[in-house]
Amino acid sequence: MYNKFIGVCTLVFGLALSAFPQGTVEQSGAPHPTQEEVIAANTRRFEQLKHPTFITLRLTSRRRDSPREEASTIPSPYFVDDLVSFQLFITQSLFDELMLGNEMSPAYEYRPELYKDGASLTYTTEAQDKVEKAEHHVPTGSVFMVQLLPGREVKWTDINVDYWYGPLGPGHYQLTVRKRFAPDGDWTESNPVTFEVIPRKQPTPIPEGVKVRLVPQHAQTQPEGQPYRFGSDDYFDVVLVNESDQSIKVNVIDSYYGNRFQLFKDGKLLSYLEETAKLIELKDAKPSSVDVASDFFIKPNSTSQLEGVNLKKWYGPLTPGVYRLIDRRRFEIDGPWTKNSAELVIEIVP
Repeated sequence: MYNKFIGVCTLVFGLALSAFPQGTVEQSGAPHPTQEEVIAANTRRFEQLKHPTFITLRLTSRRRDSPREEASTIPSPYFVDDLVSFQLFITQSLFDELMLGNEMSPAYEYRPELYKDGASLTYTTEAQDKVEKAEHHVPTGSVFMVQLLPGREVKWTDINVDYWYGPLGPGHYQLTVRKRFAPDGDWTESNPVTFEVIPRKQPTPIPEGVKVRLVPQHAQTQPEGQPYRFGSDDYFDVVLVNESDQSIKVNVIDSYYGNRFQLFKDGKLLSYLEETAKLIELKDAKPSSVDVASDFFIKPNSTSQLEGVNLKKWYGPLTPGVYRLIDRRRFEIDGPWTKNSAELVIEIVP
């Protein structure tokens, strides 16, 4: 059975079979281990790894920008559709170093156990298929070598809950992670992490008097009615103008989710690059992939630069000519859009 080999490729003992004949003495004068001694040492290490009482797994949340908090075993609540991700650390307490290989494949590396309101959850069909494949096939691909020094903690991997269970609904959750270090060996279990998933708050309406302005960063001022002259690598700023009497909450810092540019040449709307269009589609369908930050506020009667943008990343290289660009912006996940900005008229020059 192939499952007898699970973990074999992840075990890299501190010793290796010697290429030297028996009795070889190094130049320093110290005797080199014989092949029999190396085999015996590796056998002892293998037996240790079958019963890894000297290894500790520590599970925490990942550091978050929204809300701003450090890693924790009791993180602040997540909203529905947020990225729910954790990190796993390893420590060993032997007297010498331990070398392990990380397959960098979740199904080969660990097994999460997630409970919702006290009931155990099952993996998605896709994740279960990957587990069954891992149980019966030797892993292929590159291995990341990890040196574990005695008592020194090392990050092993990130754990994306969505990969195993799909999107999480509202509820109280507890997560632990198990890992083994030898075929048919004992499982080592991490500490539990508890967390809440809560419904997403209703987005804040955008008041009248809030608008988006597109401002060239380095283009020279042109006579009224004339386009700004742009090079293909020039940037422009997306600026928020708040002429209302309310503060505007912003937490979406993801340009591809937060903006909807429309670029026209000769009266025709240009299409985004294929990879850009796919990225926008992904972020619209999967809010957990959107880059967010802790809430910040644009004060009433103020102006704030939100980001710098290069059109090449959206449309690829632009041929010389005159273009008209407009944008609208949203500031929260599933939030409303601003009205279209005024046109920015640019001339791409060679």
